[in-house]
Amino acid sequence: MDGTIKGISVNNTSTEVHVRIAGRGTFQNGQPLRRYAMELLGRGCNEFFVDLNQCQGMDSTFLGVLAGIGLRLMQPGHSGKIHIVNVSPRNIELLQTLGLDRLFDVNVVGRDHTHHSFPSEIDFQMLPDSDPVDTSKSLNKRDTANFMLEAHNNLVKADPRNAPKFQDLTKFLREKVGDQQPPNPPHHDHSCLNAPKETHP
Repeated sequence: MDGTIKGISVNNTSTEVHVRIAGRGTFQNGQPLRRYAMELLGRGCNEFFVDLNQCQGMDSTFLGVLAGIGLRLMQPGHSGKIHIVNVSPRNIELLQTLGLDRLFDVNVVGRDHTHHSFPSEIDFQMLPDSDPVDTSKSLNKRDTANFMLEAHNNLVKADPRNAPKFQDLTKFLREKVGDQQPPNPPHHDHSCLNAPKETHP
């Protein structure tokens, strides 16, 4: 991964969306990904291909963004699916722990073979504000709380067994959504996910 530009690069056609994640998927770069995905869903794109070949890990908010895309593609008027390819053993464990392997079409490195051809690297463009290391642009605290709440609600909708895992966090965020105080949630144990500890604003 040394020398690799971190962030999310994207490419789309009239029906397909291609996403490549380099580095970590977090609540920070999950916001621009959600905006991009919702825009293209509105245009009628119904097949999403997410390449995790260079992804070092994902926090629960980012996974909730992916779950939200998958749930939207299951709604009336959509007939597509989200395909997660080049998934490492660590990342498949994250998906399985949250039941997302049943929502997504998952391709595991060394186990499955994908017949889908990704566009060439030069056809991808970096999604603005998708490098989680670049903190030059401050996040709106209230919007971030709303965004995180939506993402974790998506995880519960995707698999109700996730509700106990995030009940303290979602309760706190629901309380904070209506006020102007920056969210500083209580410590939430992510060890049940075997995931890197999520950092909240």
